[in-house]
Amino acid sequence: MNNNAGAKLRDLYHDYRRMMEVRAEPVGEGGDLILCGTPVIFDQPYKLFSYRGKDVYEVIERGAFDEADYHDVPVKYNHNDSRGTPARTTSKTEQGRLTISVLPDRVDVRMNLLPTSGGRDLYLEVSSGTVSQMSWAFTEEADSERIEEDAERITFYVRKVQRVFDVSAVDFGANPYTSIYARRRDDLDERAAMLDEQKRQALMKKIKILTE
Repeated sequence: MNNNAGAKLRDLYHDYRRMMEVRAEPVGEGGDLILCGTPVIFDQPYKLFSYRGKDVYEVIERGAFDEADYHDVPVKYNHNDSRGTPARTTSKTEQGRLTISVLPDRVDVRMNLLPTSGGRDLYLEVSSGTVSQMSWAFTEEADSERIEEDAERITFYVRKVQRVFDVSAVDFGANPYTSIYARRRDDLDERAAMLDEQKRQALMKKIKILTE
């Protein structure tokens, strides 16, 4: 998929991002630069942020990856190509390969980084602790999503992931979550506006009945 087609798909379905802890494996005899992480544990609530006094969670349900496309997924830095692509799922060699494993209870990723300047820098940043988290971008089938809300929390249930776009080291300053979870905040803003309009319409209807 070319970049323009990918951008159109992401705009159509909305791409969401999820943070994950990442760790560096010791360099072995072969000199491989390995990073590992677990972006998803199925059916486990993951706190994203707070919104209007409520905690916002996301749950990716077991089976959400059953029909997901993660064939061509690159490793990036800040979700762009400024430092090249040190690993990709379509790599023809073990070195430079991103492996995404969908297991019964979770999704694991393993990155065997190319020994390029970008790959070495990323490995050193993770192994030194300068970078301790990465994010991954995905799209979901909007009609399949379920939302629950109570007095203390709002929970988005992701039931069908459509495509994984990239796995990315992130360095967005002191509070990366503002950028990472922008799409989810947009969803909540739209939902709040819709609920406010429904309340306004209900109030107008009630006033009309009382004044007739």
